[in-house]
Order: sequence, then structure tokens, then C-alpha cells
Amino acid sequence: MELTKQESELIQFIRTLDFDDMLNVLDGIKAVAEDLSTKSVVHASKGNNCAAQGFKSQAENMDKLEQLLGEANEEYRKEISPLLDDAPIKEGE
Repeated sequence: MELTKQESELIQFIRTLDFDDMLNVLDGIKAVAEDLSTKSVVHASKGNNCAAQGFKSQAENMDKLEQLLGEANEEYRKEISPLLDDAPIKEGE
């Protein structure tokens, strides 16, 4: 897979963030995910199932983004997730 210039710059930037910066970023994403989850529940209680599912899906995407960003930063992995496998991912996995 080829990365665009912007994707490569994003990856490089994520790698440079220190632990406190990563905590701030991930806390922000977590807050958005929690807000989306709340909206999902509110809409579900009102019978707005389509909207509820949309908010639920968005919340799940934010949770996944939070996880992947944390795992992409070495300092964060060392502090929070020392048991994560640090092996590079092979093409096609």
C-alpha cells in the first residue's frame, strides 16, 4: 500500500507526540465518543432507530480511532500498553 504525503506526515507526527500530548488527544476523542454514545441512547429511547444506529456507529469509529492512535505512538504504548506486540504489520494483514 502506498501512502499519500499527507498520510505519511500524519504518521510521522503521531510518532513525535509525547505521552502527555497523546493523553490529551485520546481524552478528546474519548469525550466525543461518549457524547455520540449518549446521543445514540437518547435517539433510541425516542424510537429514532436510524439516528441511534448512526450515532452508535460514529461512537464505535471514535473508539477505534482512539485505540489505533494510542497504539501508533511508542511512548504511549510503553506507558499504557506495554504488552502490545510491537512487531511491524506485514503487508496483507
